[in-house]
Amino acid sequence: MKGLMIKDAKLLKNQGKLLAVMLVVVAGIMYFATDVNAMFIVGYITIIFAMFTATTISYDGFDNCYLFLMTLPVTRKKYVNEKYLFAMITILIAWCVSMVIATLVMISGKEREPLEMWIGENVCFIFVAWVFTSVMLPVRLKFNAEKARYANLIAMGCVLAVVDIVYQIGKMFPAEMRSNIIDYLNGTGAAGFILICGAVAVAAGVISYLSSRHIMARKEF
Repeated sequence: MKGLMIKDAKLLKNQGKLLAVMLVVVAGIMYFATDVNAMFIVGYITIIFAMFTATTISYDGFDNCYLFLMTLPVTRKKYVNEKYLFAMITILIAWCVSMVIATLVMISGKEREPLEMWIGENVCFIFVAWVFTSVMLPVRLKFNAEKARYANLIAMGCVLAVVDIVYQIGKMFPAEMRSNIIDYLNGTGAAGFILICGAVAVAAGVISYLSSRHIMARKEF
């Protein structure tokens, strides 16, 4: 697995330099030219980098690279494990770097937030990025690079559609019940919201991992 991690790290290093610069520049322009707050920088960089890590699977599909990898002491299970571990590490690194940038931007500007609230609010972007990654990884394993682009768009659209359906269903509940639910969520505070986001991310990760294992086990090279 160590060899796979080094391979993906080198791929990300070669392909990610320009992307990293572009993300920082775009995030800076959006922050200073619009009304978005410093949290936008954290979310933007973390989520885009999380989605970018899934493209390493597409590179593995070029020039029969899968066949070469499978001649090494690498099993299909280890391959899937490495992809999820690498994605998790990349998300955490991207989040930490973006947090440093956003914090410096916030301090240099007029925004001020308590440290606990600032960190707590931005931790949720880790879970959001992980959900996006959980959707993309099995899709990338299932389809080739060209089909995966469209499949990812469809998958993301399905996620947004599910969120909208849940929202529409919520509106059908009596106003008193909705008010009680909102009051309960507000009562849990930031810690409760983070736990809910974490639970959703864990559920998405488990479903995604099991799907990826199944897809890789049946994949023909």
